[in-house]
Amino acid sequence: MKRINIKGVIVDSDDQWLYDYLDMEATSPKKFADKLAEADEDEEIIVEINSGGGYVWAASEIYTKLRQHKGDVKIEIVGIAASAASFIACAGKVFISPTAQMMIHNAWTMASGDKNQMQGVSEMLKTTDEAITLAYADKTNLSQEELLDLMEKETWMSATKAKELGFADEIMFEKTSNQAVASANNTGLIPEAVLNKLKNELIDQRIVASAPKKEEETLKSVEELKNQYPDLHKQVTDEAFNAGIKAENNRLKEIEELSIGGAEDLVNKAKEDPSMTAEKLAMQIVKAQKDTGANYLNQVQEDAQELNELEGSDTSAKNSDAERSQNAKSLAEAMNKKRGGK
Repeated sequence: MKRINIKGVIVDSDDQWLYDYLDMEATSPKKFADKLAEADEDEEIIVEINSGGGYVWAASEIYTKLRQHKGDVKIEIVGIAASAASFIACAGKVFISPTAQMMIHNAWTMASGDKNQMQGVSEMLKTTDEAITLAYADKTNLSQEELLDLMEKETWMSATKAKELGFADEIMFEKTSNQAVASANNTGLIPEAVLNKLKNELIDQRIVASAPKKEEETLKSVEELKNQYPDLHKQVTDEAFNAGIKAENNRLKEIEELSIGGAEDLVNKAKEDPSMTAEKLAMQIVKAQKDTGANYLNQVQEDAQELNELEGSDTSAKNSDAERSQNAKSLAEAMNKKRGGK
């Protein structure tokens, strides 16, 4: 005997990973099929349901797999089997908890467009309702007209009512129950607009990589990404290109802010070297200034020494005015020569 749970909202298989990531209870056709595959083809299975419903076509896939199973199928409704979950329950012998409920209603959707498109959506919903009644009719023996009327009124059923109408075969633990059951809220499906935004945000933040994937879906190269997901590849490369331009502009701006007198050559070289950061340039400028200061100090000391020598020769004896004039001229020539003059 194999036990399988249908808990939370019923979602498309492609969206299951997002609900798992957000730690929200959900069931998809693939998740259910993987569990069903663990059972032998003629093994009895027990399906425990507590779901407010979800996507009709995803639920239809689960219902079909249950009807195809060769072994006995036992359904246990332990909380709520509403909307799409209600016709999944019709795939086997139904045991409902005395505190549980079932609910059936018309299919609904959200759409936009002109009157022609809206008329098409209306026809699609009408057909969906009729398709769902086939599962209900096979279980309850109620007519399609009766079932459509119950769906039109959005019918909530206690365990007793569900058994009375034929949606449940037995009430668990007790034959009857008068215990009041609180009604369920909305199904809990994430609105499609929010779902799409979450997907985009997660892709932008590269969180998608943490979602469970089959081994064969692992991308091993950029070329595989480009071939299998061209739109995503373009988005990633465009973002990388724009980020590179922004980073280079910021680098040049930071380098330009370090431009000071005497550091022009270092700044220009730094702009041409992509690996040069403002921090590295600042260290180079400090070192260059330190070297320049040391050279300047040495030069001043040499100038002072030469000046002392010239002054010493001038004061060692009493010279004439002509001699003092000659010494001053010699001193001026020496200083000028030190500074690159003629």
